[in-house]
Amino acid sequence: MMLQLKISFVSKLIKIQNFFLTTTRKLIWPSSTSNINNILIYKIGNIGDIITAYPSLQIIRSNYPTAKITFLTSPGSQKLKSAAKILKDQKLVDEILCYYDGKIFNHFSKIRSLNIDLCYAMSDDRASFFKEMRNMIFFSNLNIKSVIGFKVNRVKYFAKDFSKKIPYPYENEVERNIKLLNLTIPNNINFFSYKFGKISKKVSEVAVKAKNPLILAAGAKIESKKWDKNYFLEISKKWIMKKGDIILIGGHDDLSDTNYLAENLKKWKKDNKNNIYNLCSQTSIDESIFLIANSSLLLSNDSGPSHLSSFTKTKVVTIQAPIDFKYKWDPYFSKKFVIRKNIESISVEEVWKKLKAFN
Repeated sequence: MMLQLKISFVSKLIKIQNFFLTTTRKLIWPSSTSNINNILIYKIGNIGDIITAYPSLQIIRSNYPTAKITFLTSPGSQKLKSAAKILKDQKLVDEILCYYDGKIFNHFSKIRSLNIDLCYAMSDDRASFFKEMRNMIFFSNLNIKSVIGFKVNRVKYFAKDFSKKIPYPYENEVERNIKLLNLTIPNNINFFSYKFGKISKKVSEVAVKAKNPLILAAGAKIESKKWDKNYFLEISKKWIMKKGDIILIGGHDDLSDTNYLAENLKKWKKDNKNNIYNLCSQTSIDESIFLIANSSLLLSNDSGPSHLSSFTKTKVVTIQAPIDFKYKWDPYFSKKFVIRKNIESISVEEVWKKLKAFN
């Protein structure tokens, strides 16, 4: 009884908040415009957020092929590098405006000068009602003719209880982002079509030489999302002994864990013919996708590389700590291959069994 009351309370609160947001938005931007020449898309976050928004941008570009599209984004801290560059490389957007540490006001004059006809405010999954209202007030001063978006997806109250609602209240981020657009989805659209840019000679050679490679992405931005690096080490040994080569990828912050794996594997390998290629912090996003596309499998923590697999036909086994709600951040084409539970209880044998099912 108490559970149902909590679920009912959260459901009604979300509806009330979205009613006020929609009403306020329509009061500020009462009419739409049919002549769309300049579009602004607002979406914050890093690799996972950008990749799960990628199909939405494909749909926007397909609906407005000649419009100038400006992408306003922030990865958060100045220490983090935005992944939005791939959107411009793929010609989904024409210009990227990036800000850090909440300093969106730095782009105020620039955005006003763009004379935006239509803005898609693709709200963060965790955005609160008050944050959305604040953002709406800011956007109301940007000389924008029409806005779609500004919506809350959850509230902080009774979050775990609400996740027990039937039907399940949360959906994959790719699908949630698409629904925000309220646009026609063109027939036969490839949500994750991708054209590779420049691939370095080193990366190309590894892709050609590696035998039946398993790519490992052992890093993660959040420490509690990391599976034990010694378990990754054991998986690597099994793969080298029984299957093929290992390719290690990741960002600069993943170097410590990845170098640990590479050094210990090289000490252990002895006369085994299979090889270890450590390319951590040596690849662009383009090159990481290229390596994943040319590998047999990807084993990853719940981090950027697991989402990059969506651009390829390569399946990914993702080790996912139950920090967020299920399904929301599952790699789009590998939802069935997520191992999601208390990360300390995920064994080498369980992961190896998943990997063996594919190869």
